[in-house]
Amino acid sequence: MRIRTAWQPAGLALLLIVFGYVTHSRPAQGADPGPAIAPPESHIYAQPAPEPPASVLLSHMSPAWFLNRIRRLIHEGRAVEADQIARAALALYPHSSELRLGAAFAAMRSGRCASATRHLDALRGGAIAPAQRRRADLVRAICTGPWRWQALIGAVAGYRPSLVDRQRDVEVRLQPGSRLHGLCVMLASLCDPDQTLVSHGRRDSGVDLWLNLTIRQLYRAGGDWDLDLDTILFRRRPRRPGYAGDGAILRLAATYGHLARRQIRIGAETGRAQFQQGRPDLAIAQRHRRVHIGLSFAHMADLRSDIMLSHLDVRSHWLNLARRRYAYGLAGNPREALTVSLVGAREISRQKGAGMTPGSRAREVGVGLRWTGNLIAADLHHGLRHETFRGRMPFLATPHRARIRTTRVDVMTGDAPAWLNLKVAVSFEYRKISTRDPFRLPSSKTLLLRVSREIFTTR
Repeated sequence: MRIRTAWQPAGLALLLIVFGYVTHSRPAQGADPGPAIAPPESHIYAQPAPEPPASVLLSHMSPAWFLNRIRRLIHEGRAVEADQIARAALALYPHSSELRLGAAFAAMRSGRCASATRHLDALRGGAIAPAQRRRADLVRAICTGPWRWQALIGAVAGYRPSLVDRQRDVEVRLQPGSRLHGLCVMLASLCDPDQTLVSHGRRDSGVDLWLNLTIRQLYRAGGDWDLDLDTILFRRRPRRPGYAGDGAILRLAATYGHLARRQIRIGAETGRAQFQQGRPDLAIAQRHRRVHIGLSFAHMADLRSDIMLSHLDVRSHWLNLARRRYAYGLAGNPREALTVSLVGAREISRQKGAGMTPGSRAREVGVGLRWTGNLIAADLHHGLRHETFRGRMPFLATPHRARIRTTRVDVMTGDAPAWLNLKVAVSFEYRKISTRDPFRLPSSKTLLLRVSREIFTTR
């Protein structure tokens, strides 16, 4: 019984192949193949085509052989037969992404878009080449149109040493030559310039919870341009009261030249948010705008460079920040599942409001390591940031500097299995900060759990 079950798909494929060779004449070289027309029955019996031995045919029944046969039938205008051959081939090689894509194309050309969509759905979430992904987008666009909708729901939970990323207890010593020290010297009867100012705050460490809903509209026509339009709604509900927040973001991303050695990425976003900071008088409402443009180009098959330029504006009642960032990254694949990257960036920030944080110039360097498996993937990143502030704080005599070392480890689920439809990531980050700013945390350890799931999508 097992032998019969195993040979049934091969026998079906053999029957279809022999039937295709026997019952259809071949067009002349360069001629229009026209529709497939069966010859008279008497012709079939008068001149029977010699049937090739089964062993010879089975030895050629590799995925590549089936693909060539499917392409030839489609080129000759015999898409229905190509669809039949493709289904027989998938019975033999159900895990071949090339055959699955060829079967989708044959089904689309034969007018069976529902079957083509099922073949493409089987490829979703799998690791396929970019060229195959573009052909899949082209088939889906012909069948159902280029626009798709997706809805994703996600949550981020973790422990933070400070929900506002600031010191709880602050000790400020007025340096001679600072603005506050000079003011205290003038008003010696009201304040002592040599006294240490101490400020005690409320405990603000705890579990942080973020909930988000993303509505995505995707344009995938299988051409040079891909468009993504995302609407993101989020709410922050930490366990400790007084630190909640919510907001919305509208984001647009466009990619040109997906398959070429050079790729251009353009993006823009705008958003509004409200955050509490432990006391009603410290609550802030802010809005931001961000634009960026990036260029990626391949030096060789396993070495690629990325150049990025971005501009960010953040405005609130106490902050008016403008920031430009220039970044360069170099990524290589010494092994198939391993990626090594080097990143360098330069940042220029200007503070035009009345806030205590002055403008600054910063430079960053970092190294990353990514391993991708069938079920999980892991990222390791270590970065160093040097920031020089252009203005001085009221209690400092000279502008200060900050040196920040960051180490982050991310472990996440991979693309398989596709039926799970769930993305889970665990992140641990350690930051060490050296600065004369007493409000900054000297170090912090953060553990986060991210979960996201696609709840709706159009085929």
